[in-house]
Amino acid sequence: MKIAIVGLGYWGPNLLRNLVALQGPESVVIVEKSPARIAAIATQYPSLTCSTSLEQVLEDEEVEAVILATPVSTHAELALAALRAGRHVLVEKPLAASVADAVAVVECAEERNLVLMVGHTFLFSPRVELMAQYLADGSLGRIQYATSSRLNLGLHQRDIGVIWDLASHDFSILFHLLGESPVLVQTAGRGVVRKDNLDVAFITLTFPSGILASVDVSWLAPRKVRNTVLVGNRQMMVYDDLDNEGPVRIYDKGVVMPDPENFGEHQLTYRHGDMLVPFVSPREPLAQELCHFLDCINGAASLPCRSDGRFGLRVVEALEAAERSWREGGQVAVESTLPDPSSSPDLVRR
Repeated sequence: MKIAIVGLGYWGPNLLRNLVALQGPESVVIVEKSPARIAAIATQYPSLTCSTSLEQVLEDEEVEAVILATPVSTHAELALAALRAGRHVLVEKPLAASVADAVAVVECAEERNLVLMVGHTFLFSPRVELMAQYLADGSLGRIQYATSSRLNLGLHQRDIGVIWDLASHDFSILFHLLGESPVLVQTAGRGVVRKDNLDVAFITLTFPSGILASVDVSWLAPRKVRNTVLVGNRQMMVYDDLDNEGPVRIYDKGVVMPDPENFGEHQLTYRHGDMLVPFVSPREPLAQELCHFLDCINGAASLPCRSDGRFGLRVVEALEAAERSWREGGQVAVESTLPDPSSSPDLVRR
């Protein structure tokens, strides 16, 4: 299978490295407008086919799929061009810069029965997969609330704010683990470098089950933080993506409320149990993501696409609602534009 990768900026080289390892350089076509980037890649992979035009590459019938690693503002236009040409598409997160554009891309893929996958890479992280296993077997019990923080100094993006850049990761992780998307969102934030573009945001999500989640994202933090906490009524789980020795930790802690012996007695106690640090596979998430994309194209995936177009659309709906909440200064509803309860049956259900 010959696959085209469009864009060799920040993320494109990582996709290229993994795809070449999976399929060999002869089956990869590069689309890049920068002569300097093409020259650098050609030095590393001399047998690669390079082009400056996606339109020209789509004329090659041997190219069966297109991977987009371009700015968010270009996602919808390029994805639609590839889908209309009959190619399967993997587009980096988020799926599009607006709900309307995301809907157009999803509908185009479904009308043509083509694979549309969104590069929410954390869904393929062994660390997140392990968390999903603990949720699936009921170890944590009923989830009560979740928190997630994704902080660092930069990198500022030109075409999107911090919500669209960083919160898309946390939204995808939470939606996947909880098996549901939010119905309400409220955002407080501030644009410091540019007043009309958020550098820091504090987002509160309310899910249909009643679970509350807070997501904090920032380009103006003094140190890098990648932390997610899930609190259940049995156990608690902490995911620290920067902790290579124990990225996932399970805490057997909680509040115990015994039945009162009489009407006036309402007491509670605290349970302090062991802390477990389970082994996590070191497999690279991006390699797993690309393997899953190829399996979906070949019909070999044991489950439907883990990060399909409709899942990507749910993330875009929440991102757009979060930014609208900030601009309007209040809580807003997350509108489901293509409701379909069976669209993502592989999500872990509580």
